[in-house]
Amino acid sequence: MSATAAEPLLRVTDLHQRFAVPRGTVHAVSGVSLELRHGETLGLVGESGCGKSTTGRAILQLPPPTSGSVTFDGAELTGRSAKQLRPVRRRLQAIFQDPRSVLNPRRKVRDVVGEGLAIQGVDTATARERVDQALLDVGLDPAQVGDRRPGEVSGGQCQRIAIARAMVLQPELLICDEPVSALDVSVQAQVLNVLATMRRERSLAMLLIAHDLAVVRAFSDRVAVMYLGKIVEVGDAESIYTRPAHPYTRALV
Repeated sequence: MSATAAEPLLRVTDLHQRFAVPRGTVHAVSGVSLELRHGETLGLVGESGCGKSTTGRAILQLPPPTSGSVTFDGAELTGRSAKQLRPVRRRLQAIFQDPRSVLNPRRKVRDVVGEGLAIQGVDTATARERVDQALLDVGLDPAQVGDRRPGEVSGGQCQRIAIARAMVLQPELLICDEPVSALDVSVQAQVLNVLATMRRERSLAMLLIAHDLAVVRAFSDRVAVMYLGKIVEVGDAESIYTRPAHPYTRALV
C-alpha cells in the first residue's frame, strides 16, 4: 500500500523500547510518537542517553520496538520478519556516528558501497556505474578510493563512503544518527554540505539525530526535543529555538 502525498512518509505511534538488565528493566523509549513528511528534515535532539539513537534503531527495526507502531509509506514495519523487511530496507537507509563500525574493513570501498546492489541482484556493469556515481556525488574520486579499504581513508572520507553506501540504493528516507559528532569541526561542515545537497537534489526525507543544537537548527525544518525517553516538545526549528515552551527545551537552548 502506498501513502498519498498528503500523508506522512513516516509515522511513529506510541513507541516503547525496553531492555532487560540484571537488576530489572530499562525503559529507554517511552511512548514516542512523531511524523515525518516527504522531503522534510526532522531534527531529534536531546542529551546523551535520552533515547534518541534507540528511537532511530527501533524505527529501523534494529532491534524491533517492544511495542508501538512504525509505518513507512503507509506500510506497517513492526512485526515483519527480516525477509519481509528486505524490500523496505532499500527505501529506508541509515548513517551512523562511527562509519568504521558498519563498514567491512576487509572489503574494498567499491564493494562496500555496492553491497546493497549486489543483494538486489543488480548486474555487475550497472552496479559499478552506480557505485562510481555515488562516490562522485559525495565528493570522492572512484579511481582514488575505489580499491582502498575503509581503514585506509580518513574519518571524513569514511563517513562520505557510508553516505554513498546508503544513497546508491536511492532511498526516500535517511536516518542520520549523530553523523558528524565524531568528526573534526572543519570536516563536519563538509559532510553536512554533502547531506544538504542530497536532500535538496533528491527531495530526500531525513531524521537527523544529534545533540548539537546548532547543527539541528541549521539543518532541520522541524525539531523534536527528547528527554528521558519521551518527546517533550515538537515545532518548527526557529520557534523551538527562539520561543521554547518546555523547561527542558529552554535549558538546552
